[in-house]
Amino acid sequence: MTKSEAMSQNIRGAPRTQVAITALLIVAGVLILFVPASDEGRVLVPISEGHGLSAVDGIGAALLAVGGTWLEVLVVRRLPYLALPPRALFGLGLLAGLGMGLLIASVFSGFFWWWAVGATALGVAVLVLVPLTARR
Repeated sequence: MTKSEAMSQNIRGAPRTQVAITALLIVAGVLILFVPASDEGRVLVPISEGHGLSAVDGIGAALLAVGGTWLEVLVVRRLPYLALPPRALFGLGLLAGLGMGLLIASVFSGFFWWWAVGATALGVAVLVLVPLTARR
């Protein structure tokens, strides 16, 4: 038995559990970020006009970062098992990168509503890759 076969047999049920945990972390982080600004307290780190980081935002962002990074690691580790064609992988990577770029740009610049376009693009890529990661 090769090393990769031993690894896949040892972690057979692990991807589903890990994907579920990361999804919970991401949902908790997003829900905390949805707390109205009036209930968050004072701004600790001003980012741009209309944007700032409070302690509540910091907790939400930390949960989102941990969950998102963990999910990304799971997806990247499972990519060889997903058997997606190179063009599909390139397209999903491009869509996710564009979405993340628009999300970040909307915080640091004046085009506020572009976060919705970025979140949608990133969400589509995640909705394609995550079920495949959890299933196989």
